[in-house]
Amino acid sequence: MNEITILMQLLSNKLNLFEMGATKEEILNTLNIKDKNKSIHFQDLITNLSNYIEPLGLQIRFNPLNSRWFTSFDSDVSDFISANPFEGKPRLAATLFCTLVCCLKNLGVGKIHEIQELRKKKGIIEDLNELRKMGYLELNKNLGEVRLSPLIGYQLDLEKLFIKLALKLKK
Repeated sequence: MNEITILMQLLSNKLNLFEMGATKEEILNTLNIKDKNKSIHFQDLITNLSNYIEPLGLQIRFNPLNSRWFTSFDSDVSDFISANPFEGKPRLAATLFCTLVCCLKNLGVGKIHEIQELRKKKGIIEDLNELRKMGYLELNKNLGEVRLSPLIGYQLDLEKLFIKLALKLKK
């Protein structure tokens, strides 16, 4: 097998229902890259593979929530193909967005009462339970805490989301 084949296998490997791809360290170890320029070699591999698979409508993305690199459909293609998981339930999308804001503000752990304040709804436990069942978050009712699962990083391009939010705030 060549490096590209191995790299595609690693990046498309599904670990469980909500996690896929490989970390930089896993890729470097599997490819047995240990020299002092391993980071440069890694970037070259990712860039070259990305250019190679782009005509197929695929792209290589990074999930900052679990530090894993993975392959996905190009956002233009996937926006056209994928259905809205919250279709008919905008309250879930709103609750997830508020949870995302609270978790990012508090180093990855959101407090349920802060999400309620931001969402301006009292009964969000049902929404949080539903989002947990869908795999978007981990819920600890005893401590009143919520954590995001890595699934969000696979389905949302967080970098684009933050850029768009920052541009909206500037206006």
